[in-house]
Amino acid sequence: MASEKRIEDGDTSQESLIVGTSHGDLAVSAAFRSLLDRSIAAWSTLNYVGISKDESVDKHINAVRKLGSLDSLLEGREYWFFQLRDSFLKQDRVMKWDPNDLDRYIILPIDYGFANNKDCFFVSHFWRERHHPDPDGTDLRLFHEDLRAQEWSYVWLDWTCMPQVPRTAAEQYYFDRMLRCIPMVVRDCGFEWRFPPFEPRAWVLFEVAEYMLNHKEHWITDDIEPFVSHVREMVQIEKVQPIIDKYKYRCTTKGDMRLVVGWLEMAVILYLVVDNVHHRQQIFDHLNQPSIGSMSVLQLGITIDKAKGTVTANGKTYEFTPVFHLKSGVSLAM
Repeated sequence: MASEKRIEDGDTSQESLIVGTSHGDLAVSAAFRSLLDRSIAAWSTLNYVGISKDESVDKHINAVRKLGSLDSLLEGREYWFFQLRDSFLKQDRVMKWDPNDLDRYIILPIDYGFANNKDCFFVSHFWRERHHPDPDGTDLRLFHEDLRAQEWSYVWLDWTCMPQVPRTAAEQYYFDRMLRCIPMVVRDCGFEWRFPPFEPRAWVLFEVAEYMLNHKEHWITDDIEPFVSHVREMVQIEKVQPIIDKYKYRCTTKGDMRLVVGWLEMAVILYLVVDNVHHRQQIFDHLNQPSIGSMSVLQLGITIDKAKGTVTANGKTYEFTPVFHLKSGVSLAM
């Protein structure tokens, strides 16, 4: 095993270029239709972990059948791109996201239950260079060693599954939204990592925290141990910022730090107040929905307000850095 992630160490550290082109030609249209058909077929075979698979699959089949182009999919921002297993294992360099090579992908709804740790892996990694995470294929060869013998079907890696610069307007719109949904894909998938010698990268720390705190089991290797130790310190003192400051964690894009700290604080708080991993995953996936600003989990006596940055449980109120600006509330039944 090895590695973590890094959306910020690459393209978000550069100026986002928005190019005024689209994906509307006939070749892309045919590839897009093939992507939808392939994805619909895949959904029925998934090890779905939500409540009502048939209902959820039917809902999304009806939704994607109405999409007329890749841009309409991107503008809806409701689906992850995952690379197919064969495509991932056959490549000798990590593939950059390519709207003209859709045959290498399926899409999965961001709804809880579709991405899961039996079918899907999230690949966490450092970026070795600013303009490419792994230009010589060094980490990819290690990922292949780890994953080739395991049973899985789809993989998510930021460079491959998120639009990279230069981006069209639709791609930038999609990227901005999906960046804020990263906790969901880390949390719901199996976790693969390969880390070079320790550097205090905040994105990596966050992804390791999601892996540790929101999976039933986790492995500890030498390369991940420093991050694991720091997450444990956060849980012990019930605070995040002092550990960030102590070990001088950083983001390449400074604006990302508030987002990462807020996510880390939420992860630590829910780990402290919700014992059941499955319940934590459900709560987090509801919180990541853009239409939800506050929620109550009546069976657990928990109320969460993302706008104010508060979690109230068992008569105690915890505070976290607000990272969303949302409107509505919801009650979640467990």
